[in-house]
Amino acid sequence: MTDDSQTEKPCKQINIAGVMPKLPKEFDTFPFFYASLQCQWMYWYTDPDVAEAFVKDTGLCVARFPDGKGNDKAVILLNFQRYTAHYDNSLGFVNEVEFNLLAYPQNRVPGVPQVSLWEYLHGRDQTKTIGHLRVHVAADNAMAVKAGREAFGEPKFLGHFNYKVPALNAKMKGEPPRQSKKWWIQLVNPDDPETIVYDLSADFGLLTGDQWAITNCTPIPEFAAGLGRTVWTRWTISGLFETALLTDEAGQEIAKTFELKLGENDFPMTRDMRTLFTDMTPVAIQVFESPPACFEPRGFYVDAIDGDRHDTV
Repeated sequence: MTDDSQTEKPCKQINIAGVMPKLPKEFDTFPFFYASLQCQWMYWYTDPDVAEAFVKDTGLCVARFPDGKGNDKAVILLNFQRYTAHYDNSLGFVNEVEFNLLAYPQNRVPGVPQVSLWEYLHGRDQTKTIGHLRVHVAADNAMAVKAGREAFGEPKFLGHFNYKVPALNAKMKGEPPRQSKKWWIQLVNPDDPETIVYDLSADFGLLTGDQWAITNCTPIPEFAAGLGRTVWTRWTISGLFETALLTDEAGQEIAKTFELKLGENDFPMTRDMRTLFTDMTPVAIQVFESPPACFEPRGFYVDAIDGDRHDTV
């Protein structure tokens, strides 16, 4: 029986302009399709009270996760990406990093689950409300910067990267030859190319096979506040991640070998990284790489005209 004294919310749909920001004409073909994607994500715990300043006036709340001692922690991450895109008259390629804080919309309370970090990274939050607040984003492609700022309200700027990362086409070393799992990523300070925003070195090859899990936590909510209202997008990655938690004793020892250096300059991203990095030891890592579309191995001699000749040259 319905309580007449209770006012029911009417079922009503509203004009799309009240729900979604209008896309600039040059970007009205969304969704954006990635032709290839490689990601390396690293996560750190931080002080949730320090993190609160970064969600002010966004309508978001800092997501909190219990650490090994049961204390609530906020989580920050560096999401380095390399991706390509196919257009009807060109090809696009981008190197990018997002410096993010895990957060969720306040208007989704009380429907936001309380989960551990491993449950979140393994995709156990099926509400898909906890996501990445983009604190700063750097990309080395001017069109990617323009799209990020105008279509999504990202705090995105044009940056330059130096890096050496695992790649299928990289030269293998050792006997038998092996592919490196070492990552080196450096973001140069746009205001002073002689200084850095950050420099990250990590050898994922130090982790054993049983420390990795195959996961997929997408679609990932991503939030940005640069259009006057906080914009929520969902990033869906077609494939599986390799995920490793570094919170047990073995993982912590390996995490200590990873090195993150922060710049000493006053560039906004550098400054905010120094504020939010209250603990420099990472607690989790994720890797994603889309499969190659095709393969071409080395050739061999046919000698069809002169007959087969297999004598040693």
